[in-house]
This record gives sequence, C-alpha cells and structure tokens, in this order.
Amino acid sequence: MLTLAFSSHHIETLPFAQREMKRHQIIMLEEPPSPKFFPMVEGRISIDEYVMDSESAFPEFEFLMAEMLQALHHEGREIVQVEPYLEKLIQIHEHFADGIGPEQVTKMPGLKDVYKAEKAATGALIHFYVLSVKAPFDRVVEAVKAFAREDAKRLALRSKLRAQDIALLHKTGKETYIEAGYIHYPLYLFLRRQFRQRDTIRVLYLMQPVLRQLGAKRRNMGPGDILTLYYALHGSLARDTANLLAARSLIYIKLVKKQELVPADSDAPHSEDELRVNRLVDRLAIQDCERLFGQIRFAKGEEALEVVKRYLV
Repeated sequence: MLTLAFSSHHIETLPFAQREMKRHQIIMLEEPPSPKFFPMVEGRISIDEYVMDSESAFPEFEFLMAEMLQALHHEGREIVQVEPYLEKLIQIHEHFADGIGPEQVTKMPGLKDVYKAEKAATGALIHFYVLSVKAPFDRVVEAVKAFAREDAKRLALRSKLRAQDIALLHKTGKETYIEAGYIHYPLYLFLRRQFRQRDTIRVLYLMQPVLRQLGAKRRNMGPGDILTLYYALHGSLARDTANLLAARSLIYIKLVKKQELVPADSDAPHSEDELRVNRLVDRLAIQDCERLFGQIRFAKGEEALEVVKRYLV
C-alpha cells in the first residue's frame, strides 16, 4: 500500500508525520537528491552542516526533520528523495552556470518541458510583481490569474514526473509513505494512472485532526492556492469566481505570516494564523478587496492586518 501524505514544511506537522512514517517501510521525500543527505542520515556529517547547506527557509523544521529521519533510518526504514522536476531544474541552472544557453539545454533529454514550464511560471510571477507596485487593481487581479494558470501547468508537470519516478521505485509488498505538499493533489491523480489496480493508494492529510478541531475548511488553504488547484485539476474556472479568489489572494498574502513559527503557546501556530487570515478574507467581496488593496499595497504584515480588521468592524 502507498500512503500519500499531504503536509507542509512547518514544525507542527512533524509529530503527525513521524507517527505515520513509523508505520511504513519506505519513505519517499518530496525533495531532489542531495549529496549530503545520506551522509547526514547515517551520521557521517552533522545535522547542522546539512541544514546550513540546504539554505532552507524553515531551518528549525529542517533540523527536527533531519533528526527524525536519522532515527527512522537507524530503525531500518528505507528513505528516498524523489522530486525529478526540481532535480532537472537544478541541472538546468548548473548548465547555465557552465555557460550553456537555453537553446542547447532544451535539446538535452528530459529538460525541455521543465525549462518551458519554469520559464512561463517565473515570467508570469515577475509580471505580477511589476504590476503589483502601481498598476490598477483589475490588472493586478488578471496578473494573479495568469500566474496561477502557469503555476498550475508547472504543478501538473511536477506531479506527472514524480508519479512516474515513484512507480519505477515502488517495491511491491512494501508499505510506502509519500510526502507531498498540500497543493500537490494532482500527484494523486497521476499515481492512480500509474498504479491502476497494482496497489492501493491511501490519501492522508496529516493536519486534518487539528484543522477539524479548529473548525477550518478547505484544508485551510489560502485563496491563491485554491485558484491554482482549480486550474490544475479542471483547466478553467468561472470568471467571477476566479476574480474573487485572485482578489482575496492579494489581501491574504499581505496578512499571513511568512516567517517560521515555532510552537510555543500554540501547538499549531501556522495553522491558526492561516485560519485567522482565511476567516478575514472569506468575508471580502471583490469591491472590498479593491478598496483594501489600495490601503495596504505597501503596508507591512501587522499594519496591513490592523487595516483589514478595522475595515471589517
């Protein structure tokens, strides 16, 4: 059986991940192979050195995750890094660093589709950043949707490539844990196509017990991720709904905390923060988003949060 476990790179997910990983013989991580990974899990280099080399945006999570993987490895679990899209993207950047241009890179086996998807998504993101500074609200909303569409294509390609590699690495009869980010639900569809009747795929949302207790909905996903998933799964979305999600996402990204939150007063600080922000933006019509965007376009997180709270009183 395969367990497709959806989670995030937040410390609060680790107890749930550890419990599930212990039930499996093979653990497939959502990351490209790193030359220092196996020396780390085998204890030949320090976790500090490994985390420093990874340059992670969530270093506390990476450190605790590495400790957990070391223990699982010593208990006999087989741990594999499987993320071919990012692996190919690293290869592309290495070729660029060696002075090899895009025309040559796209002729190399397996790199063309990744290059095209990454170029389109990155271009759309840069276009959004440029417009977000001073363009009218409706043009910024269109830029959000354009990026979401390109990001959805990239997401689908990532999922397809990863499903193919997982199918190749899968060992019949071995209980396998597959790590995946919340937005990577298309991976489940591609895995179903790969395995058909060969094995059972169990879908697990690691934080679901916490989210249910908090009263969160839609897996606690922000409006931008929901928009991207709609495009990835269905290819299109009603214009009014897409506009509203895109508009709300402009407010959401200003309010949600970006820094790593370490559990202290709360066991699930990221989930609680995302829930608070979702409950605020769910109350906003597109006209509300337009008014608020003009007020918080250049505001910092806490300042923007206070503006939105006062607006909704």
